Amino acid sequence: MEAISELVVSYLLNGTWQITVIAALGFFCDRLLRHRIPARYRHVMWVVCLGACVCVPLATVWFQANASASAADVTTALQPPAADLPGATGRILYRFHARSHAVWFPANLLAVLVWGYAVFLIFRATGFTWSYLRTVRIRKRAYQRAIPRTLARAWEECTSSFSVPPIPMLCSTEVGSSSTLGHRKPVLILPECFFADEVGVQESITALAHELAHVRRGDFGLNLLYEAASMPFCFHPAALFIKARMAQTRELACDEMAASLLPSATQYARSLLRLAQTRLAAAPAAKASYALGLFDAGALEERIMNILDTNKKTGKWARTRMLLAVSLMGVTSLAICGFSVRVADRASADTRRFVGTWETQYKGRAFFTLNLKEENGALGGTCLHVTRVAYVDGELIPGTEETSQEQITEARISGNKLELKIGDRADPILLEFVLTSDNSADGKPIVGESPDGPPPPKKPWHFQKVSANP
Repeated sequence: MEAISELVVSYLLNGTWQITVIAALGFFCDRLLRHRIPARYRHVMWVVCLGACVCVPLATVWFQANASASAADVTTALQPPAADLPGATGRILYRFHARSHAVWFPANLLAVLVWGYAVFLIFRATGFTWSYLRTVRIRKRAYQRAIPRTLARAWEECTSSFSVPPIPMLCSTEVGSSSTLGHRKPVLILPECFFADEVGVQESITALAHELAHVRRGDFGLNLLYEAASMPFCFHPAALFIKARMAQTRELACDEMAASLLPSATQYARSLLRLAQTRLAAAPAAKASYALGLFDAGALEERIMNILDTNKKTGKWARTRMLLAVSLMGVTSLAICGFSVRVADRASADTRRFVGTWETQYKGRAFFTLNLKEENGALGGTCLHVTRVAYVDGELIPGTEETSQEQITEARISGNKLELKIGDRADPILLEFVLTSDNSADGKPIVGESPDGPPPPKKPWHFQKVSANP
């Protein structure tokens, strides 16, 4: 359970900044592509942004989990040789682990974050289900009505132009504008004013063609998929921005498809504006449902300007620019995976107890100083010690005032005990370091039975923590 909590919090930490970067890059690419290529390509770019928001934090957590496993055998070594790691994959994951910054959280705070996120997901899942059920209710309550001649003429022209199979046309008082529902068996739901012959032919063609464009593109099913995929991070303002841009560019793409049915784009824009000025736009929309209404996404001014823009380029030029934007998004997503934040595990918390500057003194003067640091989850640092010791009354004491500084090359933790290997020479110093409290410890050099060297000490050195390194 603790490991799962750490992964969940790591996902939230990385998603918070990674989604912001992805949204900013998406906005930059959208500004470059705007007014130059068809809206359907911009919509694809925003869909890729949403996919990156889903995949990048998950991939980061996956890399962290595997990197931790690959680095487990070398996590206490200061500079482990790459050859000791299990193959190229292990080396890559270890480097990923080394670039990841560990953040320690108290167990209580981890539990609060995880349970709070679980409650949020339950709330969002409940809202998603409720909205979908409301959409289903709108579909069930819609009813058939006699189709007036104007609407029938517009309907026949639109269906023949889009080459879509016949779909039911229903009436409902719960929608504020023409709307599309359903994926496998779509239906078109219209407000009562369409059946009362209050909408002109061109306006009817505009509304019906726009909705049939949604059917042709399969937007209803895709919209449900996007809503479900974005649920884990829908708390993020940048994710809400991405979803809003997806909805707006989706409407722009449908406008471009529908405008081809009218004699000119200007005529389509005028018809859309007239529809917006009628009670269609002022009527209450189907709140909290997934029906794709004509004016649900807003941004009417942008839609009008997009329709009237005649400078768009299509073909290979447009696809090339879209692919460049998508490639930039992919490269950036891979890059930000390598710079992540992770929750420090229990082993890292144990390591932090030893971090600091420890020294032992003889006659009021320090002769053996350990400067222990945590580096990417591993314990290392330096040791400043006298170059020679003497054995007096079962205790090792300084035999000279000359000092030397060496690197701690290996550190192994077992509970409150720390085994240190100091120096990379043939006869390194081996020290057994045991915590007796938060700020004190006993240290005993490990010496052999060589007749030329001092005998094993009977009394340990008493260390005091004189400073806590960050």
